[in-house]
Amino acid sequence: MNDTPTLHPTRPESTATDAPTPLFGSDADSFVQQLRLASQAHRAGRLDEAISSYLRLLAVRPYHAELHNNLGVALRLAGKLEASVAHHRLSLAADPQNPALHSNLGNALRAANRPDEAVKHHFQSIALNRDYAEGFFNLALCLRDLGRLDEAVGCFSRALTLTPDNRRARVELAIALLMRGELASGFAAYEARKRLPETPAPEFGQPAWDGGPIEGKRILLYPEQGLSDALLFVRFARELKRRGATVIVLCQALLKELLCAVDYVDEVVAEGEGLPEFDLHASMVSLPHLCGTDFIALAAESAYLRAPDDSRIKLGTLEQAKLRVGIYWAAMPGQAQDRQRSVPFSHFLPLAGDPELLVFSLQGGVHQKDIQQFGAGGLVHDVGRGIFDFAEAATALSQLDLLISIDAPVAHLAAAMGMKTWVLLPSAADWRWQLGGDSAPWYRSTRLFRQSMPGDWTSVFAAVRAELHALKSR
Repeated sequence: MNDTPTLHPTRPESTATDAPTPLFGSDADSFVQQLRLASQAHRAGRLDEAISSYLRLLAVRPYHAELHNNLGVALRLAGKLEASVAHHRLSLAADPQNPALHSNLGNALRAANRPDEAVKHHFQSIALNRDYAEGFFNLALCLRDLGRLDEAVGCFSRALTLTPDNRRARVELAIALLMRGELASGFAAYEARKRLPETPAPEFGQPAWDGGPIEGKRILLYPEQGLSDALLFVRFARELKRRGATVIVLCQALLKELLCAVDYVDEVVAEGEGLPEFDLHASMVSLPHLCGTDFIALAAESAYLRAPDDSRIKLGTLEQAKLRVGIYWAAMPGQAQDRQRSVPFSHFLPLAGDPELLVFSLQGGVHQKDIQQFGAGGLVHDVGRGIFDFAEAATALSQLDLLISIDAPVAHLAAAMGMKTWVLLPSAADWRWQLGGDSAPWYRSTRLFRQSMPGDWTSVFAAVRAELHALKSR
């Protein structure tokens, strides 16, 4: 689940500190109408239209706090983060005692991966208003990013005291508990996500499974979130099979052939295909809670995914190479926190200069071109161009000694296959990797390398190179 900061309204226009400037002659009402139309476009997600409208209005009201604030929010949503921060600073300069403006500047700074600065403004927002629920919520998000989980839990709790019906705060609190390692209570609390608008209820006539006896029942498991979650949580189908259920998995088309190769799933259906008959259904993300999982025992379980027997990808070898290493460096464009999770390709190039390493790229999408742009066509073997689904990716992974990857679906696939997987994590890592430590609660074969501060991949790769040297020496 992606963090979604609360956006706050500013004070009414009449309290802004800039001197009103007539728009379209002396018709001040026209300014209000144009601002309303721009805000409507903003709320409807027509960001380019909203940004253009705000800019036209700023030409005649250059010190208008609400305009700078709204433009800053729209620019942040459009990914133009530094411009967003600058407009929020101008907004705050026009109305420095407004807690909402401090909080919105904090949101922009957090999006720009500057959490320490963001925290200062969120603290200022609640100092100005001790009953400002949105300020406590946004402060909690930043504190969680910084690993200050006890403080984050306290702020989420304060936000919920002030606004008990805040469903998003309940979900984000659950994520903080999961990051803190409180998996049983965290997954129970995480069920609150089902009440968020972006988590629509599945349109099945059959009842949802409530965790009760399931022997002799046909249960449909469906993917609620992304590919990574399907790869991580499909493992629980094995537990349902042990309990005597017939397990049907509905999955993304890219996963169908891979999941057909596992022995604990009776039937696999790709999204868009007709569904077979079933008695019950469950989200894969709910399975840790519904199964009453013993998380200590889970960490000791063996691999649960494997490559299909029919191999269509063959990786080569070189005489001097001791290790065949796969790399993956960039998240798919448009995903939340893409910038923080992705690693510049240049950090991987020194690995390709080691004759004892044979480096293969599993990178997909537009970032495949990085290999040629950096002149690395003779250093990194581009396998990603020949991979079209996760069955083929599993075939390639099964021929490697090691995968070094950012937080991406291919990392979950490799770890689920039980292969040696090194995951490179930003300082504010996804909750699935928890907080701190170099191991994951789900995968025995995984080693985590974490940033010590936002944006610092240099120290991460220093640790990777040291571990590689040790691995080659064994």
